[in-house]
Amino acid sequence: MNTIIKTYQLSKKFKEDEVLKPLDFSLKKGEICALIGKNGAGKSTLFKILSGQLMPTTGEIQLFGKSGKEIEYEKKRMGFMIETPTFFPDFTAVQNLEYFRIQRGVVDKKRIYQVLKIVDLANEKKKRFKDYSMGMKQRLGIALCLLSNPDCLVLDEPINGLDVEGIMEIRKLLMKLNQEKQITILISSHILTELKLLATRYVFIKNGVIVEDLSKEALEEKSRKHILLFVDDSVKVAQLLERAYADIQFKVLPNQVISIQNHVESGGDINRLLVDNGVTVKEFRIEALNLEEYFLGLVEEGHKND
Repeated sequence: MNTIIKTYQLSKKFKEDEVLKPLDFSLKKGEICALIGKNGAGKSTLFKILSGQLMPTTGEIQLFGKSGKEIEYEKKRMGFMIETPTFFPDFTAVQNLEYFRIQRGVVDKKRIYQVLKIVDLANEKKKRFKDYSMGMKQRLGIALCLLSNPDCLVLDEPINGLDVEGIMEIRKLLMKLNQEKQITILISSHILTELKLLATRYVFIKNGVIVEDLSKEALEEKSRKHILLFVDDSVKVAQLLERAYADIQFKVLPNQVISIQNHVESGGDINRLLVDNGVTVKEFRIEALNLEEYFLGLVEEGHKND
């Protein structure tokens, strides 16, 4: 089964507030999919519906091709970290995981030590939870997700509140789980630079609606280097560019700005062409969008279309 999660017209209302509009979404085996959106966009609502913490208002969920009552069994193949896990502060890592192992019906006691090794906490197994750093606490939360040996992890803000070292540890761990254990991952975070390093797919959500769904390659293509020209006559510039370069790709933006997507290596020649033809080039830039800028562009575009 190549499709891990599939939703059909999934929605959620709280009284009159529709926080998740009828949504079709799928997650394929092997992906690290980043769900990106502002607070209140619907990310946590979707995750809570998938985990069973919330019931949808309308729609259907499939897990590993199964739906209805059968998905309760399939949830055993999923690991969810929707909110910061609640551990007993005076228990050690082993004691905490033993409590949840019994609660969740995981038979193999050795699994506790296996998951602690996976998340690099084997040497800290006897330390009390309250003495853990924030990064260690998050890794123990992921260890809890791994107890049932899942095929898929759903992680809501797993690097929230971590320092740089803690963020790097979580990123390396998730990449290891994906590449070595073939675990599929659905993740959200406000730290978009980190998602850019981790994810293979990016789903942007705004006001409960998916506004864009891109592979890593498609995002890199859209955010590649481009030339920005600030000129006195954008119409004349457009005509000159079309005459000089048959395959030129550009956009005329507001306020006499031109964005050129290709021929970046010919920037000097383009500048000379414009100056020689009497165009005043007020500013010439070569830029590349990062993930934050691309996301903000989507949000601003959404505001214009609201």
